[in-house]
Amino acid sequence: MAGGITDTGELYSPYVGLVYMFNLIVGTGALTMPKAFATAGWLVSLVLLMFLGFMSYMTTTFVVEAMAAANAQLRWKRMEKRKDDEDEDSSSGVSDSDVLLQDGYERAETRPILSVQRRGSANIFEITERVEMGQMASMFFNKVGVNLFYFCIIIYLYGDLAIYAAAVPVSLMQVTCSVTGNHSCSVGDGTKYNDTDKCWGPIRRIDAYRLYLVSF
Repeated sequence: MAGGITDTGELYSPYVGLVYMFNLIVGTGALTMPKAFATAGWLVSLVLLMFLGFMSYMTTTFVVEAMAAANAQLRWKRMEKRKDDEDEDSSSGVSDSDVLLQDGYERAETRPILSVQRRGSANIFEITERVEMGQMASMFFNKVGVNLFYFCIIIYLYGDLAIYAAAVPVSLMQVTCSVTGNHSCSVGDGTKYNDTDKCWGPIRRIDAYRLYLVSF
């Protein structure tokens, strides 16, 4: 459900992490990068590639920081809940304002969690739990922000799948439907093909593209 906080799961296994990394690295970028370098040239391609790599690095650090903050907030809430349970079981007349947390700092509900500096104790921002991006959006954003987050995710996935659907079938069709050998990978080849040209026997190039598209 959009906006709802799901249960925090366990860490991903090394195999799942490997699959994610393989999917990110060996994707449409690896398929289209040679053509981009051949068309745009080495200089422009390298500059853009380094810029995009820098932006990816910055985005990754932002996500890691957000996940660390989410882990800290989840730990803080569990500490407060555990302390509240202990206070309910206690028969002392100490008021809530006099209760100290385990790390020696005074409890204050109105004090932002991220402003608390802990000394001489375990790092509260250590990432030990998997927190999904949807859960982080629900923790840090209001209802409008959560809806915008899911809208951006939908647009991103639609664009990503559209690139896959366009690049992979077209590339396979061009490689396998050459008339006299595989000339589709030659940049200097000026041969133009129509969608109605024959590919294999009665199958046209556009039919081969559709077959690859459905299969993919």
